[in-house]
Amino acid sequence: MMRHWLGPAMAAALLLPAARAQFDLTVVNSSGEQPAPPVYNMGAVYPGETVAAAFRIRNTSAAAATLDLLQVAGVGFQLASGPQLPAALPSQAAVDFSVTFQASMIASYSAALRSDGISIFLTAQVLPWLTYSVDSGTGLQPLAGAVDFGVVVRGSDATRHFTIVNQMSGALAVPLIVVQGEGFAFAGASPSGIVLQPGQGTAFDLQFQPGAQDAAGLLSGSLAIGNLSFGLTGTVADPPLPQPKLAIALAQAASAQQGSVSVQFDAPAKIGGSGTLTLGFQPAVSGATDPAVAFASGGRLISFTVAVGDAQVNFAGGLTAPFQTGTTAGALVFTVQLGGSTDQQTVVISPAVVGVTVAQAVRQTGSIEVQVVGFDNTRSAAALTFTFFDAAGNALAPGAIQTDASAAFANYFRSSAAGGAFLLTAVFPVTGDASQVFAFETQIANSAGTAVSARTGI
Repeated sequence: MMRHWLGPAMAAALLLPAARAQFDLTVVNSSGEQPAPPVYNMGAVYPGETVAAAFRIRNTSAAAATLDLLQVAGVGFQLASGPQLPAALPSQAAVDFSVTFQASMIASYSAALRSDGISIFLTAQVLPWLTYSVDSGTGLQPLAGAVDFGVVVRGSDATRHFTIVNQMSGALAVPLIVVQGEGFAFAGASPSGIVLQPGQGTAFDLQFQPGAQDAAGLLSGSLAIGNLSFGLTGTVADPPLPQPKLAIALAQAASAQQGSVSVQFDAPAKIGGSGTLTLGFQPAVSGATDPAVAFASGGRLISFTVAVGDAQVNFAGGLTAPFQTGTTAGALVFTVQLGGSTDQQTVVISPAVVGVTVAQAVRQTGSIEVQVVGFDNTRSAAALTFTFFDAAGNALAPGAIQTDASAAFANYFRSSAAGGAFLLTAVFPVTGDASQVFAFETQIANSAGTAVSARTGI
């Protein structure tokens, strides 16, 4: 009996079918993962545009399985990514793939998406379209990607011209046009909703105008025309600082003079900033230095700031910067720099005869000591002449006293860092009554001529 019933039971077990793999298909999008419907619509596009859909196949069986089939068949549809087949999938494992659609003919399209135990239909539609172009300054170009408005100075604007043409065989309405982004707006009316007959066109303008609060840098926006989207970009630039212009007031272009310099602007400043005013010196005598060539505030450089609305530079409370020309022949070079702009003016101080600033004498027992304070902007003083006078104005013997001091002056100027300034002291012995010497004159010759001091009492 046992043998009679055992055989059929075993035979029945041997006839049971093998377990089959079970694959599920889902759609993956921004909302997550949902079961794929029998018919999945990939949407509507215009001719030449591409649309893509993402899918996921999961092995939902309890054992590992092999995926042998994954294909899409239909005009315009194709697999854009996916696993290399055959693909071994452990239990509950999944693989992702995508399908793209692109076509140029206006029509409705469908395709079959098949895999192991899976079959769904994909649909898509190519809509009649309008042709969009943009003129950014170099002629009309097909509208694609992003439209750049370039660099725009805050307070000004830039405009881009767009055209829309109906190249289809039937009438088409311009879809809704939406502009978004800081600084971007329509410059005029929007053509949204206008019906264009075949061959007919329309146009609109967009403007990029940075606001006063917009910092320098890149601003971005978007242009949506129906279901098409394009980027908008523009770069905000600070207004330039005004162009500075030097104005020098100097009664005489000569040594030992004082003048002043001011800096005016070509327009009131739209932004604040800072600049410098420098006084350069190019001596006519090689190697000469002259600290007296300087601004009254000290040194040869003045830093200044500019505020919005300023029409000229304000130098620490004053509208001018006083300066002195020093005691050396050469060129004074004034340079103002503000932002990326500069202006420069040169004042030439020509060689001149010695300038006598102070001439005085002290009567001592048996001698007269003479002191002369002056400057020689040529640094070439040589011959000296001294003449002494009595109370009646007569020259005292021996008359004009001359001496060659060229070597002494040359030696002095060689080591002097005081420009052409000098102090001369000369002592003259007096034979007889020194009280009879009432006045004197001095003559100093240099390469530019001879200077004669005023007759000075003792």
